[in-house]
Amino acid sequence: MPFVKKTYREIAKEILSQITGGETTEEFAFKKSKKTYKLTNNPITEVNEIEGTLDGAARLFARNIDYRFKEDSVEWVDKGHHPDDNTRFRVKYVFTKPSGITDVNAGSVTRTIVEAISREIEYLYLQMEQAYLSGFLDTATDKALDLVVSILGIKRKPPQPASGYVTFGRNTEPEVVSVTGEVHLYDGSLDYPLNKKLVKGITKVEGTFQEVETVFKKDEDFTLAELNVRWLPDGKKPDAKTVFRIDYEAYREIEIPKGTNVSTLSAKPSETILFTTVEKTSLTKAAAGKWEAEVPVICTVPGRSGNVLAGTVVVMPQPVAGVEYAINKGDITNGVEAEDDNELRERAKHALEFAGKATYSSLETAIRSVEGVKSILIEDMPENVPGVVKAIVDGGDMEKIMHVIDDTRAAGIKVEIFRPEIVYIDTSLTLVLERETDPASAAAEAEKRIRSYVSDLGIGSDVLYSRVVELVVSIEGVFDVADFMMSAHRADGSIIETTTENIEIENTERAEPRTVNISFARRGET
Repeated sequence: MPFVKKTYREIAKEILSQITGGETTEEFAFKKSKKTYKLTNNPITEVNEIEGTLDGAARLFARNIDYRFKEDSVEWVDKGHHPDDNTRFRVKYVFTKPSGITDVNAGSVTRTIVEAISREIEYLYLQMEQAYLSGFLDTATDKALDLVVSILGIKRKPPQPASGYVTFGRNTEPEVVSVTGEVHLYDGSLDYPLNKKLVKGITKVEGTFQEVETVFKKDEDFTLAELNVRWLPDGKKPDAKTVFRIDYEAYREIEIPKGTNVSTLSAKPSETILFTTVEKTSLTKAAAGKWEAEVPVICTVPGRSGNVLAGTVVVMPQPVAGVEYAINKGDITNGVEAEDDNELRERAKHALEFAGKATYSSLETAIRSVEGVKSILIEDMPENVPGVVKAIVDGGDMEKIMHVIDDTRAAGIKVEIFRPEIVYIDTSLTLVLERETDPASAAAEAEKRIRSYVSDLGIGSDVLYSRVVELVVSIEGVFDVADFMMSAHRADGSIIETTTENIEIENTERAEPRTVNISFARRGET
């Protein structure tokens, strides 16, 4: 039986009616097996109406045709219309009740007390309704929904932080340090590793040759091979079981510690996005005389807010000694929000299919259960090849995805897994603003909405021209949009530009926002 809450007005009216007598409404659950329903308040002078549900629609029932009033009860007539079984009907009737309380006008003591009590009872009804709705998959939300789906062994997927790489570097060589007399024991081997990692060059190697102190010659007796001193086959070598000493120059090692913080640049500190390195590394020599190290980083806050474009992470809040710059040369992506209620409900509804296995729905449900999976598209028999299923999966750990597929797929079915190709979307437009609208805030909101819309598109979802315009025009203070253009940059290098058409995304692709260029004009000036 569904829970039906009462409003403040209904509660107050019924309490006042109980105190003073008058008109009131009672509600009953109709059962086919039950014909008579007793009313609470007596004596009853008149039944005004009975309202209920017949054939799924609201209906007012007719007195003496559908029901009759009998003493203190209503009785349903056998040949009349009756409410649908297990639905509720309401009886509105008038009764008289001796009482010394007659003043129930606004401001009276009775009315004030009743209204205060009614407000508290209404709040209790709201709490009861919330408790009732929290017990069902379609109506539970937040923590209540987590508890409901836990019965099926399902957990909400947590948010995933964005991850990528940041390059730390310097434009000049590091400081050179001299190492004198580093001792090694000659045991007949050809290679002897030096203690310093960043060797610039060897200045001298001396030792005992035929029991005589000798300075060995570079490229004749030995050479520098990466970080090793390598003795040449045709050159002189130290006497066996004697020591030789090496003088050499090495660059000072500039280390990027694990946990080093980098961030985006913003005039407002609250809008900066902070990343931290997840492993320790050192600068090494790169092209054009630079010294660089590409270090994996992860956003300190999980979710899509950490997804940033190349060239935006440029700040070191606490600079590392010897490092002159930091920059992300590629986009930092993979940030995913926590699974929302609708996604969790949909996954829970497919839980039984997953338990049964061997269906495409169960395969999709299994893959979606992997943390970090943002969207998925499954194709049966690609290129008309029987027994083959193509799964295009965006996000998530590939090893975990393959594991759940192996646990779910039917025998004899081969599942091929692919990542979607990214189609970068560039957007350019002019906002036509009302005269009092702040252009900076309008442009910021427009860019936020466009990026959010494109980022949320799944695999194979087209970028809709009308949807982008609708999102922008609905911003307060924006009158119209002009000079609109979208361009799609595909992995094969092709570019599609449009001013009025949708951008079609193939089943093997996913749209990703790149640049959003926004200018503005005042209404009446364009």
